[in-house]
Order: sequence, then structure tokens, then C-alpha cells
Amino acid sequence: MANNHYQTLNQAKLHWDESQRPISQAFDDVYFSKASGLDETRYVFLQHNGLPERWQKTTFIHRPFVIAETGFGTGLNFLCTWQAFIQHAPEDARLHFVSVEKFPLNINDLEQSLALWPELKPLADQLIAAYPLPIPGFHRRHFDQGRVQLTLIQGDASECFSSLESRVDAWFLDGFAPAKNPDMWTPELFQSIRRLSDKGTTVATFTAAGIVRNGLKAAGFEVKKVKGFGHKRHMVCGELILDAEGQAVQTVNPAPDVVPVEPLPLAKPWMKTPWFKPPCTVNHSNKQHIAIIGAGIAGTTTAQALARHGFNITLIEQHDQAGKEGSGNRQGVLYIKLGTEPSSHSRFYLSGFEFSRHYFNNLQKQLSRTDFKELIWQACGVLQLAYTEKEVKRQKRFIERNNFPDMLLKAVTAEQASELSGTPLQQSGLWFPQAGWARPDIICQQLSQHSNIKRVTGQFVDKLQPADSGWSLLDKDGKTLLKADQVIIACAASTKHFAQTAWLPTKAIRGQTTYLQTTAQTPELKTVVCHEGYIAPALDNTLCLGASFNLKDDEKELRESDQQHNLNLLSEAMPTFAGQLNHSGVDTGTLSGKVGFRCASPDYVPLTGPAPVYKEMLERFALLRHDATKVPDAAPAYYPGLWLNTGHGSRGLASAPLCAEVLAAYIAEQPMPLERELVNALQPSRFIIRGLIRDKL
Repeated sequence: MANNHYQTLNQAKLHWDESQRPISQAFDDVYFSKASGLDETRYVFLQHNGLPERWQKTTFIHRPFVIAETGFGTGLNFLCTWQAFIQHAPEDARLHFVSVEKFPLNINDLEQSLALWPELKPLADQLIAAYPLPIPGFHRRHFDQGRVQLTLIQGDASECFSSLESRVDAWFLDGFAPAKNPDMWTPELFQSIRRLSDKGTTVATFTAAGIVRNGLKAAGFEVKKVKGFGHKRHMVCGELILDAEGQAVQTVNPAPDVVPVEPLPLAKPWMKTPWFKPPCTVNHSNKQHIAIIGAGIAGTTTAQALARHGFNITLIEQHDQAGKEGSGNRQGVLYIKLGTEPSSHSRFYLSGFEFSRHYFNNLQKQLSRTDFKELIWQACGVLQLAYTEKEVKRQKRFIERNNFPDMLLKAVTAEQASELSGTPLQQSGLWFPQAGWARPDIICQQLSQHSNIKRVTGQFVDKLQPADSGWSLLDKDGKTLLKADQVIIACAASTKHFAQTAWLPTKAIRGQTTYLQTTAQTPELKTVVCHEGYIAPALDNTLCLGASFNLKDDEKELRESDQQHNLNLLSEAMPTFAGQLNHSGVDTGTLSGKVGFRCASPDYVPLTGPAPVYKEMLERFALLRHDATKVPDAAPAYYPGLWLNTGHGSRGLASAPLCAEVLAAYIAEQPMPLERELVNALQPSRFIIRGLIRDKL
């Protein structure tokens, strides 16, 4: 899904029939049956995939029931399935709906289309509120406190499904008819359908076209042609039946007009990068006990993600409460600085930013329905100033080369930036209207509260010791603090403390923020302004600005020199505002702020995934030292049940929630929230492989 520039997807162009049903102008085809789109979904996709009956099986209590769909369109199939799920599935069952759409509807057309179904309005309103911008890639959304999840992948169906890692239980093959849209129904699509399916996976589609029946048979499905919906004569459904060796078994041929087809070769996505092949999940129960070391933004988002899936979590923090170290700032900024070209680094952070916006909006809404009334997140917008001539040129190239929705970002003049921020500014910049500031300390404390999370504070884990079934966590005296089936290390720079992870190439970077108490005369800042540093709008009469960047510096106390550094950055970038602060009587001399230590990786991308066994990885892939073009026939070596989520640097608000989803996908057997290339870009073992290829290890 990579490209040499960022792009906004072409959105669907519609016209409306006499009953106000949407019709695609490009494909001259309807989005759903003129008879009844809702009844069509229930008949074609639910009934012929054995739903809702299959949701009652105990198999799907331990992992989500996964549905994959071609053609999200108006979202009608998703909403109808969601409605049936909450009506018929057991309370502890979970649904994950994966859908692909190459030409997404704009938000107004989506809203108009779904208005046709008043009974779906409570669900449709939630979908509309969470609907992603027209940006290619994976977009994960949570509903019903995470019981129902949607992964909407925007792009070409064959390409998107080839980059997905998941196990699919039922396929909804929707989209426009093969005669109208033949480019979608490719051998590559059916090859992906086979790779993502397993024994008992079912499929249903509205069409009985030969290209579809043949494609499904080539993928190993036993295909049946049955009565279609409404005036349609036929439709197709089927099931993947596998023998003991995992080979497809087609016992009968109820459709004699289907010509014999050659089976499609099985896709092997890990053949070129075997070192990234994920570990096999041995224990499929979500009743396992998982220990998470570290209660910062990485640890608490991970704890929350796994707790929602029913796992029993022990969250261990060396301080007296969550969010005390690098995640302890009064205000953190959720925004991203994208490279001129869409590298895996920038694509990951773009996905992370979009997910975090949705995540924090949801969290704020959930908390507002409780006794907790504090503001933890505000999408006030972020200005990224072009504070040097070099940055002016970079932003100019960036905007000329790429195409973004205005709701994501746009270029603004100095005059426009001044109007947006509420203070005179001398520089042009980039405006992120849906970015803003968050309270990472309070977010960590709130995320650590869940009925499946046990909090253990004031305990330092000194050693991890393999046990018969999992891990023992020991203190400095060698005493066992607890035992767990699996362990996730999410304690930033302290991750290197353990023998299993001492090899990690991460570094600690000291940062000091400054807090300034405002007065009645202090000018109001309307948005976050980022330059070489940053400043956020006042919260509880306190401005937060920063932050220093000190390598190889372990001083934990506040320093006057760093406070002056932060004030100097503000004066250089925003001289008028800095002068107004002084004239309003703000005390800039009293030392006030916080010191934290960012944990960063060499490529400034987090390390999220299974913990590799360093020495064994060096041995198994040693051939790469001599010839990087020869891929060793070897499997990666991982510590069973040991995982990492660290290296978020100063961008944890944009990366941690999505990385938590990645770990939950590994452990809970749910679809990955990112394309395979980006999941691999997070793998801790990437540094071992790079070191071997460069002959540095």
C-alpha cells in the first residue's frame, strides 16, 4: 500500500433514485437492493453464513468472531451485523468486522444514505461520528466499549487483503457486480481469501457470476448456488472444508455448470521476511493472566486493550500511581510531523494519529458519563510553525508533493496562523485542525481502572525468570512478586534492565517542561503552537511549554538552565506572545515544571511485538552478514509469552494506543490494525536483522 506521495482517496460520486437510494455514478450500480437493503443483508450475508447461530459457539467466547467484507459502501452490512450481534450474541462474545473500500463515501452522502434506515440510527450515528478521513490504509474503530470493532481498510481490495494479518470466520463478498466492476474480482483477491480463511470459514455473496464461483472453488471453497434475494434468481455461498493435513476438501459439486478450475497457489507472505513471522499462539484462552511492567501511556493502553478482551491483567508500577514518569506531564501534544515522502515511519504515525483522535474522543465521552468531569483531551488544533528557513522550504516541498484532506492538515500563512492561534505570529506553517492537547498523567490513571486490571504500585521488577507455564517476576531480593502466563515489558528506558532485553539499542533522552501560572491579564492562546519547542493553551490557569532535549543526561531535578532554554525558544518563535506574558505579570523566574525521560529507538519508531532471543536470532540468520539477497530458511526465535511495547519517545500519545492494538492482535487472535509492512516496522527484531545485513553484529 506504499506510494511515493501521500494522497487523498477519490471519494464515491453518487446520484439518488426516486426513493433517495444511492447509486454509483462510476459503476452505474446500486449500493443495495431496491426491494430492501436491510432484508437483503440479513438474507444474503447473515443467513447464508449461519449467523447469528454461529455466535453461540464457545469457540468465539475466547476470541472475536471475524467477518471480512469486500465493499464497505454505505456501511449497511456492518450496521446490520452489529445490530444482530448485540441482539443475539452472548454478552461476553466479541465481533470484529473488517471491510475494504476503494471509493469511500463522503460524510454527507454516508449520513443521507443511512437515514433510510431509522431502526439503525443509534448505531449509524456512532459510525458517522467515527468515520475516517479519505486516507489510504487501515482505520481501527471501537464501539460498545470495544465489544464490537471495525477495521475499515481504504484502498484496493486485492492489495489491502494481501497486506492483512487475520483469521476470518465469515466472508461477505459485496461490492458492485462483476460485470460492472471486474477489476475487483481478481485471482489475487481469491488467493487472499484462501490465506485468511481456516477450517469452517464460510462465504456468501449476492452474485452467482462464474468469475466468483470459479474464484472461490480455486481458493478451495465448496461452493453452492442457491436462491437469490428478491428478484435475483441465484446467489452463492460456500464453506472451506479442510482435511487433517490442512488441504481443501470439496466433497460435492452442487453447481454442475462450474467448470473445473486449477487451485490457486497458497500465498506465503513470510517467505521473503521469515525473521518477522509472528509466534504461534498456543493457548487460545482469554482467561490467561498477563503481567504488564510499567503504567505509563504504553502500559496502560495495552492493559486496557487486553482487559477489554477478557484477559486478567496485573499492571505493575514502581511508583505510587500510574503516569508518573515520562507520561506524567500536565499536557502533552497529539500531533505528527510527517516526512516529505510517506516512509514506513511517517505512515505509522499517520495511522497512529488518526486512531488516537478517535481513541481519546471515545475516552472523553465515556468519562463524561461518570462522576469524572475533568477534561483529559481537547482537539483545539495544532499549528506547526515554519520556524527556520530550512523548515519553510521543507513545508513548501511537503505541500507541493502531497495531497491531504483539509480536515487532516493544510498550509496556512502567517496571517492565518495568527488568527487561528489568537496571537500575532511571524511565520507560516501547517494547521492540524483535529489535533490538540491531552492530559497523559490522568489518561494513564483512568486507563488503569478496569474490572480485569489489578494495579500493583510501589514494586520494582528486577528480574524475569522463565517458569513451567509462563514467567516469574522477581524483586531485588529474588522474591517472587507474582507469576503470569505472559509478560509485556512497557517500562520505557528501563526495558533494558532485564537480561532478555539488555541488547536493545534504545536510548533515554531527558526532557524538561516548564509551567507558568497565568494572571488575569495573560493573553489567551487558542491552539497548541509547535516550533522548535511547543506551548499549549492554559489549563487551570497554567501554561505548559517545552521541552528540552538532553542526551546522556540522567539529572532528575529541575534546572534553571533548561527552564531558560524553554523560555528562549518561546521568545524566538513567538516574540509578541512572550512579551505579553512578561507584561501581564507572569512569573517566569520561579522554577516550575517536570523532568521526564523519553525512551527512543534509533529510527524513532516504537518497538512493539514479540521479544526475540538475541543470540539465537544471530545464529539463525547469520547468512545475512555475507549476502542479504539470500533469505535463510529459518524461523525466528522468540521468548514464549514475552512481549515489548517501548521506544515511544516524545510521541507516545500518537503511537501508544495503536501499538496497544497491535499487541492485542498478536495475543488475542484478532485482525491486525496495520498492514503487514507497518507491523514489521514495529518488530523489535528489526534491529537484529539490520545489524546483520550491515555486518555490524
